[in-house]
Amino acid sequence: MTTTQTTPETLPVLSARGVRIPLVGTICCHPALGFATVVSRTQRTLRIQLDDIEGADDVTLRNGDVITRAAWLSRVSDADLSRACVEIAGLEARLNADPVQVETGAGRALVDGDVFVGAKAFVKSLAASIEASVREADEMLVSIDHAERCGWEFDEFATFTPKRNIKKTKAPKPVVAQPVEVVELEDDTRPDWIVAEMNACFGDTWVPNAQA
Repeated sequence: MTTTQTTPETLPVLSARGVRIPLVGTICCHPALGFATVVSRTQRTLRIQLDDIEGADDVTLRNGDVITRAAWLSRVSDADLSRACVEIAGLEARLNADPVQVETGAGRALVDGDVFVGAKAFVKSLAASIEASVREADEMLVSIDHAERCGWEFDEFATFTPKRNIKKTKAPKPVVAQPVEVVELEDDTRPDWIVAEMNACFGDTWVPNAQA
């Protein structure tokens, strides 16, 4: 069998909406926020860390007040931390909850109605994930699908190389050597043409087998 290989080409990784996904660690820039770095990524969101938060444009609140970008991100970070603390406290309460008592015909029975009851490893893993999601005071979350539309520019995007397309074809049949016909060589001392001439000239009086 022989194989035919095609040269693979690098393709961009796209979101569900067909938008290119920036590479984690790449440098990015926004006209109102300056330079930043993509520090992490989820399925739909980028976490971007601003390099110079003091140089970013101010933020106008709904009530008309104007505050600095640093003050606004600090408020967002505090609210995000409070959200994480509430979620973790809820998980720990469900972890340490007592089994539910249910009245049955034979008396009262204990029923574990919550999957988090006693699941220490599971709750610990979820709590670590929630803590990691808390953004710092110099970070902001940006939607992947709308980042470039909102003015963000990125240096590098995630790419992948598709699998090589290998096609198998049948090898050509081997060539069979044809047998060579064996031919007897004429006598060097008495070639055939001389014998034919002697027969034509002398006929029966010439003896071909006689010695020269």
